[in-house]
Amino acid sequence: MPLSALADNGQPIDWWFMYKAAGKSVASGTALGLGTEYVYFDSSMAAAGRLTLSSHHVDRDGALPNTLAQLYGKTAAANPNLGWYFYNDENPITGKTNGSRGHTKGVLAFDLDSSTAFWLIQSTPRFPPKGAYAFPRTGEPNAQTFLCITLQDASVAQQIARQMYAAQQPNVYLASGIPAKLQNTPDDPRVLLIKDQVASGGTPLSAVLPFHSKGGTKFLAMAKNKTWGLDFYNDLVGPALHENLDVETWEHDPKPPSLDSDKIHTVVDMKGINLAPLGIDISWPEPDDHAKLAISARSEATHFVCVGDINFTIAQRKRGGGTVAFQCEPLWQSLSMCLVDVTTHLKQNSRAARLAAARKASTKPARKTKRADSNPQRA
Repeated sequence: MPLSALADNGQPIDWWFMYKAAGKSVASGTALGLGTEYVYFDSSMAAAGRLTLSSHHVDRDGALPNTLAQLYGKTAAANPNLGWYFYNDENPITGKTNGSRGHTKGVLAFDLDSSTAFWLIQSTPRFPPKGAYAFPRTGEPNAQTFLCITLQDASVAQQIARQMYAAQQPNVYLASGIPAKLQNTPDDPRVLLIKDQVASGGTPLSAVLPFHSKGGTKFLAMAKNKTWGLDFYNDLVGPALHENLDVETWEHDPKPPSLDSDKIHTVVDMKGINLAPLGIDISWPEPDDHAKLAISARSEATHFVCVGDINFTIAQRKRGGGTVAFQCEPLWQSLSMCLVDVTTHLKQNSRAARLAAARKASTKPARKTKRADSNPQRA
């Protein structure tokens, strides 16, 4: 059974992104009571598109249920070489939160007969459910982000699982049986995660994994475990991308300082989303946003979009988690127009500003060349 991210129209797509509106969204000052509507973008729009308000709803149709429907039902159950697992630190079956595992949420699925796979990275607690697709009512009040990627092949799913096993350490609450072709490979990280096993021990770890989608888009999966001890966005994402970042996450706890430990990059937290620049009269503030989103600052020459599952807060230094970065200029443009209170320029003549200017003039091109084939791990 070939697997793929499936678009809003139900057709296979290389990747898609959606931003679900908060249930307390407003339009022209009037409460809308949203919670299932979303703005959408996929790889077919990457040439010149922009985020658009979908006609679908996450609780009943569109890209999210289309994609996950491949893992529900008799056809999926009858495939002996289909493997998948759902992971979420907030378990929808028991209702309990596993604070010892990663603050990480998503789905990894692979079919060994067709060597196809997809990865869904998302931020909704208690999702996806067991048995049949549904979107939790508890996920409606807050905004959420989703990124689904059709992987190059099943071996890429294995690479992602290996990083996940060591760094994200997800709470796998529901999984397929072990695929027939993996019955004699008990140490395969996909098998270990299907069995809800993760790396033990307290060795600090962070990692950056380059991989490609089926259509050839380059992605970087960045992750750290709970003992790494530093800030995820300040000390891993910003330096790994060599970028200043604007971040929109669930920031109900104290947040780190904006200047990275390398004294060059900055991470600035946003105050909400306003879709009006896209011609969509919907907005919501940061307290109603459960997104895990970071984008390159407008002052950067190159622009990344990062979708993950960890917050820009001090408390998250004690949790594993990650993000996936990629470049798509039209999507970045859409997001950069919608983030509220963007502060992308360093204070004039500050030490950080002088260092950033020097970096752009001399060292940044060399770093970009190295980024493509590096796979650093930091302790």
